[in-house]
Amino acid sequence: MNVHIELTDKCNALCSMCGRQYIKNGELKKVPTFDKNELSINQIHTIFNNRFFKKFNLNRINFCGNISDPLTSMDFCSIIEYLKPHCKRIDIATNGSLRTPKYYENLAKILQGVNHRVTFALDGLNNTHSYYRINTNFKKIIKNAVAFIKAGGNARWQFIIFKHNKHQIDIAKRMSKKLGFNEFVSIRTQRFARDENWSFTYNNKQYNLEEPDEILSYEVAGDINCKAKKDNEFFLDFEGNVHACCYLGGSYLRKRFDECKDTILEWYERDKNNALQNDLSDILLNSQFFEYLQKSWDIQPSLSCRKFCSKKNLRKKLYD
Repeated sequence: MNVHIELTDKCNALCSMCGRQYIKNGELKKVPTFDKNELSINQIHTIFNNRFFKKFNLNRINFCGNISDPLTSMDFCSIIEYLKPHCKRIDIATNGSLRTPKYYENLAKILQGVNHRVTFALDGLNNTHSYYRINTNFKKIIKNAVAFIKAGGNARWQFIIFKHNKHQIDIAKRMSKKLGFNEFVSIRTQRFARDENWSFTYNNKQYNLEEPDEILSYEVAGDINCKAKKDNEFFLDFEGNVHACCYLGGSYLRKRFDECKDTILEWYERDKNNALQNDLSDILLNSQFFEYLQKSWDIQPSLSCRKFCSKKNLRKKLYD
């Protein structure tokens, strides 16, 4: 079994395409409902109890940062120490601009082993990185990453491609190898497929995010092939709610402020899937956990289900 965990709703960064932010009247603004919650080490003990570990074998835990950064959690290292003996692999995604090199040295010692990995979000170099990852510092991230690597940590550099940074991919890749990153990956975002204007101001500075030459788009087509069900995984959010995947969890969180309507979310709102109010093992062993999801596909499939599990990725040329 695999689990994606969103420990907190807090983040130091102000990435304009993240669900934590929105653009109104040409200005970038923060969603006011965030930065208030996180799961404590005691709550993690309650959720992932002895009964759970006896009934389920954990293959992978992914601290994914759906709308947050896991390193904002006050108990993060303690949580890793508690969960690590019970799973084969831990993945952590971070913007890397929080904490100190000493903190990352300690994290590397706790993780120990090639199966455990930290992905640092580095979208460019010193002069471009913060154009998207507002409120983060490239030089500080590099210092933290190097400290993590030198202490024995397994690090990956993830680079989101935009028009303003695409010319730096090769330089960044060479730099990652020189610094000791074990992997470099450049990715495109599907968020440009949304009908939104990504030109805005923040702190009296003008920003204009543009697609690279090729972008990923999607069309809804065919039957839904649920990846979460196929891979036997679930998503746990910072309030203890259990979802089939991080996409549905993201829809649930966004519903607070944009009133999106998804059939499956009506069930999620009745607290039947909250692991602080119900035993996690009972939630996962309850056939309704996936039955409701599957039934929703016949009535009104969640937009997330339609986008990510029945899609065809299309590459569309936008520039000569």
